[in-house]
Amino acid sequence: MFKTIKYNDQYLAKILLKRTLLFILFVMTVLFLPWYWSIIRLLYNQWQVGTFNQVNWFMICLPLVISLGVLGYFGWFIPWLYRVYSLDHDNLIAHYLSSIEIRQLLSLLVVSKGFYDTDSDEKGQYVKYFPKIRVKFLFKTGQLMIEQPVDGQKYMQQFSKGEFDTAVEIALLADKQTTEFAKNKMTSTFAFEPIKFRRKLLELEARKGVLQVAKGIDWKFDKFYNALIAGNVGTGKSYTMFSIIGQLLTLTKYVDILDPKNSDLASLKHLPELEGHVFSDINDITKCVADYYDKMMKRAEIMERKKSRGVIGSYFDFNFAPSFLIFDEFGAFTEMGDSLPYGSDERTNFDLAMSKMSQIAMLGRELGFYILIGMQRPGTDSLPTSIRNQLNLRINMGVPTPEVKRMMFPDTQKEFHPLSNDLKGWGFIQSGNEEVRSFFAPEIPKDFNLHEYMREQIGKRKVS
Repeated sequence: MFKTIKYNDQYLAKILLKRTLLFILFVMTVLFLPWYWSIIRLLYNQWQVGTFNQVNWFMICLPLVISLGVLGYFGWFIPWLYRVYSLDHDNLIAHYLSSIEIRQLLSLLVVSKGFYDTDSDEKGQYVKYFPKIRVKFLFKTGQLMIEQPVDGQKYMQQFSKGEFDTAVEIALLADKQTTEFAKNKMTSTFAFEPIKFRRKLLELEARKGVLQVAKGIDWKFDKFYNALIAGNVGTGKSYTMFSIIGQLLTLTKYVDILDPKNSDLASLKHLPELEGHVFSDINDITKCVADYYDKMMKRAEIMERKKSRGVIGSYFDFNFAPSFLIFDEFGAFTEMGDSLPYGSDERTNFDLAMSKMSQIAMLGRELGFYILIGMQRPGTDSLPTSIRNQLNLRINMGVPTPEVKRMMFPDTQKEFHPLSNDLKGWGFIQSGNEEVRSFFAPEIPKDFNLHEYMREQIGKRKVS
């Protein structure tokens, strides 16, 4: 159910606090009325008999002290409900308090942006025009729907261009998901509790052409081909890659994993099921890239022969399985390669591998050969432009630095803020030219074992 935002909603929480305190004062007065009456009669009788100086002032002031104490307590308790309780709980009371604060904030944003008009008459100044903004709360999914006017009024352009949406994202630390236009209105949907979209690692289910990242966020790799996952140590980059690799292994056996720093992913070479598909030595890595490229070109020749007979389509139309090259710590690989002496066989193989990586990135989509690159800090010196421009899914774990933001999300005006001070595994994701969204990576179980998980995922593929 949508609620209309009004000009006076900017004082909503304060007004409700005052009304609540007045109501409590009224209730306390009614409850203590017999006490007050008995005190008045006592004072009157003692004044008549001349014993007024013997009055027990403690008992006389006690009901007033109790009333002021109760008012003081509720004067502290109600703001605490807004500031603390509503943030830490998920129930009707917390939802009601959150809705009050959000309605108040939306009204304040309209006023602060100047999207309203005033006039005056002999009675004083009044609000002549206030835009018809309506809001709907979806607490189960942590979403907020804001209906804004696109009705030919004075501030229509500001709403349609997303100026108000940008202010909402900053003020609520929200995440705009979609914007839909209808006659005389536009409706923007925001996620103001991204953690509610978090999935569990063991519940992820890949399907043809689609990998799950979070609720409502999928990697459709046939459309948004090739991926980049960036993030410093401890931000959850590796676990995000685990969740993607695990799903890939349920879809195809053609998954090659490269880890030049010989870290977590490199340990997968000890799995018999992945023998010959995991490499950490720089020479083995360059050879794997060359082999991956050769397989791609061989498929291209097969598809070209089929197309010469008039058959058209992409790799899946010819019943080919997708292939993936997972390249973690790509920045470390380029540093290792740059340190090799010019003219050596190792340097020649490295330069050739980098050239073929660019070819795979540009030609692989139609042929079903994809790359997923993981690195800490993407930069022009460690990630060539020819590859970076072909990475259509971009994930940054944690808050990106200004430099990384320009590299990862060059066209966004979104302000990036931490999603949690306690939890790890959150970041920001963009598919193609869609909105940059905040998300929490799949939740990893406490007793997680990487090898057992990958073995189970491979088993799912064999069963299917």
